[in-house]
Amino acid sequence: MDDFFYDMDRRYQEDKVISAIDVDLYVNGVTEEENLDELEELVHRLRRSPATADALPSTSHAVIRAYLNAGRIDDLMRILNDRWNYGVFVDYHIANILMDEFLKQGNTRDAAKVASLLMLEEDFGSPTSCTFAVLSCLKYIQNPTPEPWDTSVKEESEEEVKIRLFCLRNPYFDDHFDLTNANHVVGKTLALGSRSLKGDDVLSKSAELMGWALYSRWDKVESFLKQCAVSKIPVAKEALNHLSDLCEKALAEIEASPTKSLSKPKALQFPGVNLDEKEVAEMWKRLNYPENEKIIPRVKELLSSNQLKSVNDFNMIQKTENLLSSALAEREDKEIEEQLKAFEDWNEKRVEELNNQMTRFRKFEVMESVEARKKDLKEKEEVIFFFDNEEEWMMRLPADEQQGYKLSTEYYPQSWIPFVRSVPPKKEKKKKKTTTTT
Repeated sequence: MDDFFYDMDRRYQEDKVISAIDVDLYVNGVTEEENLDELEELVHRLRRSPATADALPSTSHAVIRAYLNAGRIDDLMRILNDRWNYGVFVDYHIANILMDEFLKQGNTRDAAKVASLLMLEEDFGSPTSCTFAVLSCLKYIQNPTPEPWDTSVKEESEEEVKIRLFCLRNPYFDDHFDLTNANHVVGKTLALGSRSLKGDDVLSKSAELMGWALYSRWDKVESFLKQCAVSKIPVAKEALNHLSDLCEKALAEIEASPTKSLSKPKALQFPGVNLDEKEVAEMWKRLNYPENEKIIPRVKELLSSNQLKSVNDFNMIQKTENLLSSALAEREDKEIEEQLKAFEDWNEKRVEELNNQMTRFRKFEVMESVEARKKDLKEKEEVIFFFDNEEEWMMRLPADEQQGYKLSTEYYPQSWIPFVRSVPPKKEKKKKKTTTTT
C-alpha cells in the first residue's frame, strides 16, 4: 500500500493528475489505521480535481468503513460534514450501520448527525433508514451526548488578514445547508423524517410537532396545533410537555432580550459578505422570517386550552423502536440482498474502469513512441537535407550573424542534380601563347 501511495503521490506532484479508479483501489485496500492519513489526502485531492466527476460510489462506502473500523469517529464525522473538500456521501445501507453503531455506543450526537445527512439530501430512503433517523433524533433530544455538538477546532490567528474583493455581497441564509445550531438541525431532521414514518399516526404527528418546535419554526407549530384542535388529531402527552418546555424557554429568552425578540439563526460568514446589523435585518425581512415573538404567546394559549387531544402513557422512543423492529423483520433480507447486488455491481464497475484506464495508458505510450520516432526522423531529415535548405537556415540566424555568412558555391542542391548531370560543365579554352620576334 505504501508503494502504491508513493507512486500516486509522485505522479500527482509531477503532473497534478489523479485517477478516480486508483483512489478507489487504494481506499478499498486500506486495512491499517496508519494508512488513514494518506487515505484522507488522496480523497481530498480527488475532490479538488476534475476527476471527482468519475468518483465511484464504492469510494465513499470504503472511506466510511475504514474510519469506522479504526474507531476514528471524530475524523469520520468531520469528513462527512465537509462535503466541499472531501465529497464523501452516505448511502442508506452505510447510514443504517452508522446510526445503529452509534446508538449502541450511546453516541446520540453522531447518530443524529448521520440522520441530518439524510435530511440534507431530502430523501430518507427506505422505512428502515427513516425509522433509524427518527429514533436517533428522539434519543438525542432525550440525552444529547457527548457534548458539544460542534467538535471542529477553529484556529484563531492573531494576524489581521485582508482580502481584496470586487464587491460586498448581501448576506443570505438558505435555511437548509446553512443550519449550524444543533436544535435546528435535529429539529428539522425530526420534522421531515416523521412525515415519512409509516405505521403509527400518533407517533409521526407527535414527532413532527416536536421537530418544528425544536427547529424554532413556531409558525408551523401554531398551524399544526390548530389543525390538531380542529380535526381532533391525537398527540402524545410527552410531545406536548416537551413543546410546553420549549415555549417557556423561548418566552424567557424574549423577556431577557434587550430588543424583546427571539434570536434568529446565525448567518454564515464568508469573504465579502456584509454582516452588519442593518444588512442582516434586511435579510430576515427579505426572507419573510416569521415573527416568533408574536406567535409564541398564541402557541402557549393553545397548549393551555382543552382543545387538544393528548395520549397518555405513550413512550415515543419505545414506539419508534417497535416500528424499527417491524421494519427490520420485514425488509432485512431484501436490503441485504440489495446491498450484496450493489457490491457485485461495484466490483464489475471497478474492473471495467481499470481496464479502460490501462487501455488509455497503452494508447498514450504508443502515441509517445510515435511522436518520439517522428521527432527523430525530423532531426535526421534536417541533417541530410541541410544544404538544400541552407538559405532557410541562414534566415533563422540572428541578424548580426547573417552578415558574414556565405552560401556554399561548390555544392549543388539535390534538386539540381539531374540538370547538372545532363549538362556537363564547360571546359575553359586555353589561350595560345604568341611570341614576338624582333
